[in-house]
This record gives sequence, structure tokens and C-alpha cells, in this order.
Amino acid sequence: MEDETNLSKEAPGLALKEIRQIVDLMSKNDLSVFHMENGAFKIKLRRGCDIEAAKDLLSKMPMTHTTVSAGPASVAQPAPSAVAAPSVATPAPAAEETRGPTINSPMVGTFYRSSGPDEKPFANIGDSVDENTVVCIIEAMKVMNEIKAEARGTIVRILVDDAKPVQYGQPLFELK
Repeated sequence: MEDETNLSKEAPGLALKEIRQIVDLMSKNDLSVFHMENGAFKIKLRRGCDIEAAKDLLSKMPMTHTTVSAGPASVAQPAPSAVAAPSVATPAPAAEETRGPTINSPMVGTFYRSSGPDEKPFANIGDSVDENTVVCIIEAMKVMNEIKAEARGTIVRILVDDAKPVQYGQPLFELK
């Protein structure tokens, strides 16, 4: 890492302390990009996920259309090339409307109910959760992010299949 003196020579008028203050302001105000130009000096700071990588992920997500029927519930059969993992609770189709409060995805990524393929799921139907209960993992840009319930209640439905892509704000679990 360069010291403040070398940085000031490369970036006249902007010291390491000032850059740290900008990063702190970005964090406090939930800003993802900061760009400044002053003559030959340019600085661009970005935090969070890369927009281009998020767009690429969204373009690869399958578009499915599901119709909800009042008939008996059926279990979807995996594609011939897919490997099905046993599941304790069958997730409800995402097209159904929720009746109670939900735990929503805070990011775009891939939803996982457990920390590994042979591990116990973090949360099942009937489990009581509170604000600090980890309910799933969402993988975003090769980083595993533990997702907490951030609400109190009992899980009545799991709205997403394991290892499926999710959108920002998409309901993951329904509570009562």
C-alpha cells in the first residue's frame, strides 16, 4: 500500500485521509459509485457488486411462467440432466401470492437453503425465527452471504427452490 505522501504526488489535492472520508460518506449514504475529475486528476470509487456482472447474471436467469391451480399440489420433476437433492420441505411456487409477511432477498444471487449439499437447511417450514436467525445463504459474485430473517414469526412457506437465482426484493420465505 502506498503511503500518503506518494499518493498526494499522484493525486494532487486529495490525500489518503480525504479518500477514506469519501468512502465513509459513500457507506453512510448508501452510495455505490463516486466519480470526480479535476484537470488531469481523476478518481472513481465503486462499492458493492459490479453492475455489469449483475446485468450478465440477470440475462442468464430463466424466464418461467407458472399458472396457479386450485387442484392438488404436485411436485415438479427435475430435468433429466439435473441432480435432485432431497428436501425436507417442498418450496411453494413463486407465482403464488403471499398471505403473510415475507423475508425478502437483499440482493441478486443464487439462493441456498443450507451451507452445503449434505448439510441441514438453515430454516424449515414450522421453524420459529427472529431478527438474528440465519435462514439461508445467497451467493453473489462468488461470495456466500448469510441472510437473516430480520423479523419474528414462524415460517409457513419456502418460496424459492434451492440453488435457484433470486432477484433483489424477491420474497424467499413467508411468515405467520
